[in-house]
Parts: sequence; C-alpha cells; structure tokens
Amino acid sequence: MNFRKIEKLMKGGFLYYIAGVLLVLAYLLLWFLDKPAGIDELWYAGWMIFAVGLVLIFLPMFVFRNKGKVKKEKDWTKTSVLVDTGIYSIVRHPLYLGWLLMYLAIIFWSQHCLTTIIGIIGMACVYSISKQEDQQLVEKFGDAYKRYMKSVPRINILVGLIRLLRRRNKD
Repeated sequence: MNFRKIEKLMKGGFLYYIAGVLLVLAYLLLWFLDKPAGIDELWYAGWMIFAVGLVLIFLPMFVFRNKGKVKKEKDWTKTSVLVDTGIYSIVRHPLYLGWLLMYLAIIFWSQHCLTTIIGIIGMACVYSISKQEDQQLVEKFGDAYKRYMKSVPRINILVGLIRLLRRRNKD
C-alpha cells in the first residue's frame, strides 16, 4: 500500500474509528487488569482530568449551537460562522482536548503499561484528527481561520489561557 492510499484512508473516518475503539478498549481493560501497586495521587488526578475532559467534550455542542449559527435540523458541528469566543478563544479543538484527557485519565487510573500504550496510540490518532480538522477549516473559512490559528493554540490549554490573558491586558 502506498503513502497516498494510506493518507486517503486516514482522511476518512478511519482515525475516528481507531481512536474510538482504542478508548473503549482502554476503559474495558480497566475492568480486567489488576490495579498495580501504583501512585494513589495519580488515581485521584485521573478523576480530576476525567471531569475536565467531560466538560471539554460536551461544551462545544452548546457553544456551536448558540454561536455557530447551526440550523436546527443540522448536526451541531455544521457551523456557518467561525466560532472564536468562549472556550474557542482558549483552544481551537476543545472536544479533541477532552478526548485526549479521557485517555490520560485512563492511563492515570490503571497505571498499567498496556493501557499506557493504547492511550498513547489513541492520543496520536486524536492529535492527527485535530490537524486534519484544521486543514478542513482553513478550506471552509479561509484567511479568517488562518488568523485564528495564529492566535489560538490547537489543544494546549495553558498556552491558550496565557494568550487570552495577554490579549485582554492589551485591550
């Protein structure tokens, strides 16, 4: 299989499928793997990360419906305007960041090498999905999205918060 065929396969829903299957598999492994004598603080941190991840996964649904001018009969992701306020002024892809945090929570809960490997592979898939999404959004929104990309990081929430505070201090 040549590189172009692999690239075409990855642009479809294949990466979503792989990332979703890996996430479910990692959660299932939590039930079947014995919890190793691990670090309790990581287990508790996993719950906090999980909570933040859930918020980041569901928040875009409400923001897009309210700010993205999505028609009622359309999917919530079918925005007709570029949304760059609220959580989208901090990170470009909060849903994908939430998905990454789900993997991290599993890794912290299980503290097992198998879930760590699965988590890292899943995180790589989600990161690739976010890069593909940026390409699609540049095609959809053009220069406005390119400017947005320069001011708001893809998924780095800490850098996004710092940039937001700097922008607000300039105003």
